[in-house]
Formats: sequence, C-alpha cells, structure tokens
Amino acid sequence: MSRATVPLPGIDHPLILMRDIEAGRAFYARLGFTVTPVGRHPWGTSTALAVLERSALELMGIYDESLIDGLETGGFRFGRHMRDALAEREGMALVALHSRDVSGDGAAMAGRGIATQGRIDFRRKVKPPGLDWDEAVVSLQILLDPALPRVSHFLAQQHKPHLLWVPDWMRHANGATHVAAVTYLAEDPAPVCARLGRMFGGGPAAFAAEFPTEFPTGQGHFRVLRPADWPAAFGATPMPRLTPGEPGGAAIDVAVRDLAVARAVLAGAGVATVETAAGPAIADVAGCGNVVIRFVRACAGAAGRGA
Repeated sequence: MSRATVPLPGIDHPLILMRDIEAGRAFYARLGFTVTPVGRHPWGTSTALAVLERSALELMGIYDESLIDGLETGGFRFGRHMRDALAEREGMALVALHSRDVSGDGAAMAGRGIATQGRIDFRRKVKPPGLDWDEAVVSLQILLDPALPRVSHFLAQQHKPHLLWVPDWMRHANGATHVAAVTYLAEDPAPVCARLGRMFGGGPAAFAAEFPTEFPTGQGHFRVLRPADWPAAFGATPMPRLTPGEPGGAAIDVAVRDLAVARAVLAGAGVATVETAAGPAIADVAGCGNVVIRFVRACAGAAGRGA
C-alpha cells in the first residue's frame, strides 16, 4: 500500500493537565459536557473524560507521584512526563491519535521520519453507567519529539471500546460531537509544521511560507499559528499562558450540532464567552485548564470514528 493510500490516524483526545481535576470536571460540566468519574492510570495520573462521538477531551492530574516511573518504554515514562509538564504549567500536553493498530500505525509513522519510543500496554478499572466494573485495555505507541515536547503525540488503541464509548457518557447538553481542531502556537512555526507535514502531509517541504497553516488528519485537523496570528483567529479571546519560546497547544475547537444550543447552555450556566468568526470561545481560559475551548459548527456528513 502506498503512503498516499495509507489511512491517516486522526485526533483522538488532547490531554489537558490540571492541578485540581475535580474542579476541572465541575467547570467542564458547566460548559455542557458530561464528564466521566475520575479514573486512575497505573503510572500515577488521574483522568476524567468528556467522551464525544469520534474523539474525547481528557482532563489529567497526578494522584500518586510514587508511581510516575511505571511502564517505561524507550526512556519515556508517561507519568513522569506529565508530572514534569504540570509542574511547569497547566495546559495541553500530548495529543492522542486514534488507532486500531498501534504497532502498524507506529511503523507507518516511523517510516515518515517520526521518532517512536515504543509501545505501552496497560489496563485500568472502569465502571460505565449500567455496567459492572471492568478493565479497559489500552495500547499506546509513543511519538515524542524531545525538541517539541508540547507538540508531541501518541497513538492510542482501545481494545474494549464499548467500555469508553457508552451512550450515557456521549450525551452532552451542549451538543458536542467531536474535536474539530487543535491549535498550536509557535514563534517559529517551521519545526512544528515540518513535524505535522511528515505525519499528515507530503513531508517537511509540504507547507508554504504563509501562516496560519492547517494539517487535516483522519479526523479533525491541526492548526499552527504565530502569536501575532492569534487575534485574526480568536479575536479578543485571552491567549493561554505558554512557556516563552516553546511551541505548545493553545486551543481546542469542539464541534457541536447547533451553536445556538451551545450558546444557550453557556448563558444558562453564566459562562462568559468571546465571539469569534468560527464560534464562541470560553473567556475563562484558566478554568478550562490554561487552554481555549471554542465551540464550532459540526460539518454535515463528516466521517465517523469507526469500530
């Protein structure tokens, strides 16, 4: 199969690091999301999800620092990576890419020049609504670029997807359906665009000198902006606090079925928004976990996640 015909992995879930995950759950509930109870990873991180139809938002904290070096692969320790990133600041860390075959997709990414540290297999206890306690079985393939730690990714494969994509968890008052876009900010966009070009485009030379630049994936797209481009894309929405000189994730566009319904939910909860050309953005960037959450209109006929 040629590279042109290999299906591209899509955005599965951005990871939003928060120091108080319960406060984060409460805030995202005010935004109209149904948020799962807090679960635990074996490497010491806590997790809560807004499970959408084709992707998710993951809130992540630390519950036990003594476990952060568990399940190492290729020198990468998931818990330590998250602990160190959160110690620096809240906000978007890695972005998970949807996979049905992490080994095959990892090999494809390596063939495109993307570093991979290896595979992690783990289980965690879950109790979906209406079901007994069970174990989610998950495989990850780490795609960390040490030069771009806040613009790195991993492939995620759910071996028991029915334990995550549960109808009761996927019903959101705001009508959210999927993550439509993740926006990265970079003073020098070239390294970020080179990485995304290798992953999802025609290679490092596939981007033009004009910015912003967008990279379609198997579901959703990545957007790269310079800080000077922010007002054109996000209007008066406050910019998240990022590490000076380091590219990082700044915003997540969440597609909803009806923007009027989403606006009504936000107004009813007393959540202030900033209107942008694409839709309302949440003004309380800190409440969102040092990331901008913006609601945009879902495109009709968009492809689903699949099994």
